[in-house]
Formats: sequence, C-alpha cells, structure tokens
Amino acid sequence: MDVERILPSKLLFIFSIFFLFFAFVHCNRGIPSLGSAKSIQNGVLDLTKEDPKTLDPFPLAGEWHAFPGELPETENEFLALDQKTPVSLAVPAYWVNQNLPAHGVVTYRLRLQVQEPLQLMVYLREASSAYRLYYYNPERGLVLLGSAGKVSKTKEDSVGYYLETGRSFRATTGTVLYLQISNYLYSRGGPYYSPVLGEAGKTILYLRFKERKKSFFFGSFLVLAIIHLFLFIHRKKDKSPLWFALLCFSWLIRILLFERVSRDWFVASDFLEMLQIRLEYLSFCGIQLFSLLFFFYIQPHFVPNKFKRYLVVPILLEILIILTTPYAVYTNLLVFSQAYMVVILLFAFVAAVRSIFVRESRYVGAYITFGTLVILSATIYDSVVFFKRWDLPLMTDLGFAIFCICLAIVISKQNAHTWETAEYLTLNLRKEVEWKTLELKKEKEKAEKTGELKDKFISIVSHDIRSPLFGISSVVNLLTESPPSLSPERAKQVLGEASTGLKNILSMVEELIKYSRFQNAAVFPDYQLFDFRQITDQLIERVQEMAKPKNITIITHMDDSSIGIGDPNLIEHLIWNLLTNAVKFTKESGTVEISLTESNKHWSLKVTDTGIGMPKYWTEHVLEEGFLFVRKGTADEMGAGVGLAFCREVAERHGAKLIVDSEDGKGTSVELLLPNFEKIVLILDDNPGYRKQIRKILKGLPCILWEEEYPDHALYSVSRLKPDLIIVDFSMPEKTGLDFLRDLYANSEMEEIRSLLVSSSHTDPNTGYKLETEVIEIGGDAFLTKTSPDAKMVEIVKRLLDL
Repeated sequence: MDVERILPSKLLFIFSIFFLFFAFVHCNRGIPSLGSAKSIQNGVLDLTKEDPKTLDPFPLAGEWHAFPGELPETENEFLALDQKTPVSLAVPAYWVNQNLPAHGVVTYRLRLQVQEPLQLMVYLREASSAYRLYYYNPERGLVLLGSAGKVSKTKEDSVGYYLETGRSFRATTGTVLYLQISNYLYSRGGPYYSPVLGEAGKTILYLRFKERKKSFFFGSFLVLAIIHLFLFIHRKKDKSPLWFALLCFSWLIRILLFERVSRDWFVASDFLEMLQIRLEYLSFCGIQLFSLLFFFYIQPHFVPNKFKRYLVVPILLEILIILTTPYAVYTNLLVFSQAYMVVILLFAFVAAVRSIFVRESRYVGAYITFGTLVILSATIYDSVVFFKRWDLPLMTDLGFAIFCICLAIVISKQNAHTWETAEYLTLNLRKEVEWKTLELKKEKEKAEKTGELKDKFISIVSHDIRSPLFGISSVVNLLTESPPSLSPERAKQVLGEASTGLKNILSMVEELIKYSRFQNAAVFPDYQLFDFRQITDQLIERVQEMAKPKNITIITHMDDSSIGIGDPNLIEHLIWNLLTNAVKFTKESGTVEISLTESNKHWSLKVTDTGIGMPKYWTEHVLEEGFLFVRKGTADEMGAGVGLAFCREVAERHGAKLIVDSEDGKGTSVELLLPNFEKIVLILDDNPGYRKQIRKILKGLPCILWEEEYPDHALYSVSRLKPDLIIVDFSMPEKTGLDFLRDLYANSEMEEIRSLLVSSSHTDPNTGYKLETEVIEIGGDAFLTKTSPDAKMVEIVKRLLDL
C-alpha cells in the first residue's frame, strides 16, 4: 500500500470525523437529552414522584383526552369540557389514523399531577396546522402559552402556518394543558410531533442545543457549497465540484425549510407555508439528482451508460409533479422519494465496492463506500423516525455531513492529483528549459568557434585539393595535345602521379563525408561484445597495402582473444583512423606498432609509429574540440585533418579516453583507454543534458556507462547485451519510463536486470499514484527524483550494483 499517498487523506478524513464528534460532544456536554416518554393514562400525567433537578425534557406522547369538534375560547368554556365525555386519542397521530375527519378542529386535554409546585416548560413543534396552547390552574386561571395561525371552526377563517412554541409555567395541583388544532388546508392534520415537557432550565438548554445544531450544519453546508462552487469556477473542466456544491446547497435548503431555520424570514401566511413545503420537496429531489450526477462523474462504471438516463427520469417526474400538482397530490410522493433515495445509494454503494477492487480507484471507492454506507443507514433511520413521528435526532444531519466529507475528500484527491500534475509539468519544463539553455549556450560557443575555423579549414583544404587537381588538369591537357609532346614512358609516369593525387583527393573527401555524417547524426553506440583481435586482423590486412609502398613494418602485440564491450563498427573506424594516420606520417622503412593490454579495468589499445611526430603545441591541443590542423603525409598523402576529431568523439560516446603522446621528429603514440568493468549501466533519457549529468555523477564508479535516447532502440540493444542496471527517465516522448520497464520485464529473461526510475515529480501525472510504488509493483527496484542530491544517486547505484 502506498502509505505516503493515502496518509494525508486518511488524516483529513479522521480529523473531519473527529471534529464533528468533538463538536457534538462539546455542544452536548451538560446539555439534557430528550428522555423517553412518561406514562400517560386516561389523559393524566403523574409527576408526583419526579425530582425537578433530574427532570430532563421528554415527549408528551400517549393517550390524551380529546374533544373533536369543540373549540372553547373562554375559561368557562374550557372548564365546561369537564361535563362532557372525552375520547382517548394518541398524540402524536394523524387524524386519519384516529378515524377523525380530514378537516376540522379538536381540543386535546392533559391533566398534570404534582406533589409540590414545579417550574416546567412546554415546547410544541407543530406543523401543517393552526393551533393554540393553554395551561390552566386555579391560581392563575387560563393562560395562553403560544399559538400559530388562526384556529376556527370554519374553513374560510382557519389559517395555518408553522410556528414553534416554547413557554414556561408553574405547575401546581389541578394544572391542565389544553391543545387546540384546526386543519382545513391539508388532507391530514393533528400534532406532527409530540409536545415536549421538562424542568424549565433544562428544557431551555435542550432548545438552545437544537438551535446550535441547526446553525452548525447550516454554516457547514454553506461553506462546503461556496468553496466547491468557486473550485468549479476556477477549473470548469471538472464537473464534480459543481455537482457536489449543488448537492450541499440542496441539503442547505432542506435545513432552512424542514428545520424551519427560515421561519422568521417571512410574514406568516398560508401561501408562504405552502411554498416552503413545496420547496422542501424540491430540495429533496435536488439531493437525489445531484447525487446521481456526482456519482456518474466520479464513478464512470456506476451503471452502464444506456441505463443512466433511466435513473434520472423518475427524479424529473417527481419535480414535474411537485411543481404542477396541489399539496394533497405531491405529498403522496414522500414514500417513493425516500425509497428511491435508498435505491440511488444502493447503486452507489455497489459501484463503490466494485471500484475498491480496481487498483486505480480503490481509495476513491473506499471513501465513497464508507460515505454511502453512513448516509444509507441515516436515510433508512430518517424514514423510520419520520413515519413513527419521533423527534428527528442529530443523526440525520450528522450522517449526511460524514457523507459529504467523504465526497469532499474524493474531490480534494482529484484536485491534488491535478495540482501535482501541473507541478510536475512545470518542474519538468523548467528543467528542460535549463538544460536546453545550457545546450544552446554550448552550441552557440561551438558555432562561434566553428565559424572562426571554417575559413581557415576551407582555405587549407581548398589549397590541398587545388594543387593535385591542377596537376591532373595539366596531365589531361598534355595527353590531349595533337600531336602528343610526351613519350610513352613519360606519359605513364605522369598518369601515375595524377592517379596518386586523385586517390588522395578521394581519401580526403571520404574522410570529410564520414566525419560530417557522424557529427550531424544522433549516433549512439550499439553496445555488444566484440573481439579486438578479430577487428585488428582485418584492418591490418587492409593497411598493409598502404604500408608496402613505403616499406613500413606493421607489428602487433595482442592476445588471440581479447573481448571488449562497445560498438564494434565504431571501434573499427577508430582503429582504422589511428592505423592510417600512423602509416601516413611514418617515413620509409619505419615501423607501426599496435598493442592491446588490460590495466586497471581498462583495455589499453595503443598505436605507436616512428614517424615525423607533432610539435608540442599540437600534442597538447590536438584533442580539443575545434582544434584544426591539416598536414601532408611523408609521401605527400593528403588528409582533411578530422581523423583524430572523429576518434575523440567515438571515445567520448563510449565513455573512453584518448591519450596522445608525440615528439616532433620522433614519432607519435595514440592510446585508447576503453572501460572493461564487469558492471554495465544503461542511461535511457531523451535529454542529452541529463544523460551527461548522470555520466558526470557516476564517472567515479567502476562501471561501463551506456547511453540510449529512444526506448524501442534501447529494448533492442538490451536484448543483445544485458546491462546490470538501467537508469530510465519517466517522461519521454515515445513512452514513459514505466511503459519501458513493463515491456522490459514482460520478457522473463530480463527480470534479473535492476532498474532505477528518475523523474521530476513523485507522482505519475496520468494516474496520481506514487511513482515509487508503481515502479516496485512492475518489477523495478528504486525511484529517485531529479532534484535529489548527487550523493543519493551514487548511493542507490552502488546498492543496486552491489559495489
């Protein structure tokens, strides 16, 4: 498991849950909770055994005495109810469940029995009805505790809207509570929730806590909605913050309306009451719709694409019915809405569980699984609470808050991946610009130096070519004279001289062409094992033809089998240049010696001649880039002066070294020191600047460094000569370093090759996962950022090579 990547998200998630729990515990500390209902029998509540210090708020649920159709208004009229026979009705309960008419009026009565005076408080959370709440005792008489709307026996005069009532009173012997309700607007009436009664101080604390809860969740969802809306505005390509913001906004509307946070925002009226209820239903449809859209975006395999529209259609039909039908019609959708929300969450839960088993989405799936499980449980519990007419607890809003935290973490992980990708690209681009700048500076210096030498080079070469060409032209003119002025013997001699000059010109041109191609092409040594003896034997046979006219002796000191590592074709060209130069600048009857020895983990190939040598200044600067000299051989052989330059570049691309030792008039010795270590390291990177940097960092290690620019060519070369370690760059044009390693390790014969992945970023910009984890999973050995210290790379390479 990628501990570094998942740890911040886990910490964020744990912190958020802890914060909610701490806020709940802190707010609830010392706050009375709603206790269980007391026994109410035959319209009487017995409080004679209750201690006021421990009397927490409790619901007045039970069998109250009821007088359907009665609407007393004066104290005497209320007392007159004692002369009438009541019916026992459950509070709370819909009227239709009590076999009462759907429209009408009723007066409920509850007698309190106390042993000593108690300071109590009654809280009524009524809905969808007009009501009046009274209490009566012999000392105070009839007192109105609170009311909402206008209670009336006629439909025209009855006006109902939502209003909560909380009022304290002194309960003494003979105290009676009266609750009057009229309902002509809606199909079902009656108390929506049971009234709450408790000791005055504790009930006040209980109500304050309820208000704090509303404000807390209202503020939380408002902040979430605003933050993610601005996040979407900042990056409109990602739709998930938009759907999440609208989801939070829909729940925010639900809190405003269902919890009646907005009850003081409007003048109470039937129209506004009906509007709020309609908006409340629409907000619940919005929660369903935006949840679906969010899951469609986050979980592409939520459901097959052809079925997605069918999941949205029921919600759109719900919205249409709510907008166009009266209250009595659209409120019948409540059960369907609750059930359909459960269906949506079940789909999301199943899709999230399936995504856990997919590597790329396992962490996102884990958060969504947990969140949907919590909100699914809360939704089912909310439905049970709703239909049982219990007081809705904190659990529903808390469950939805946990659900939103999980979704917010999913969005934050996506955006973190986006920012890491941008950071990676920026850092990579900055590095590329730096390396390209350095390369351009070097190229500029090289171009300026080349420009200075160009005229000199052209002047020298043109002079050396002009002279033999002039001679050849003269010979042709003499041979074409009529009558000829040359004897046959003289003509044969002149033609021989012209042929020699022509061969010199062709040799010079061939040398220039070869060097030019090598300079202009991206030539990388094709590393493989080769036999020095086999190459030199073939070259000596060819160079003997050049040496015979000057009677030069070729001496070799070489073992029968001397195996080196490198590009045999380039090494052959290098040795050929050294041998031909030695023959060219050696006088008649001289010697040219070629030897091969192994010393200090290097092959030492040395070509020594007894020729004319070079001045001291030439010896010191002949291998410097841009140094130019053109010199005729001892038999007037011509050259372009680029032979040693070609040898120097071949040596550099093999990580080898050339050493020139010469003394004017006493001969020259050129030595090639080619690494012959047991360990081979392949550097695969499309940036030559970074390859040079790695070569510089590792130059002190006993290993052969081999460069490649193209992954496909590197795969071909690796199959011919297995390196011990491959240092591969992650970001390359053709394929990523991870793709290269996958292709490499797909061949079981390559599993022994160690690998080190280097990158400017810790994460994969395509998936957001840690590169260190990915390279290990596909069979690699280590990961290193390009910004790490040089010593860190040396340490890792030593460990991987067992040095």
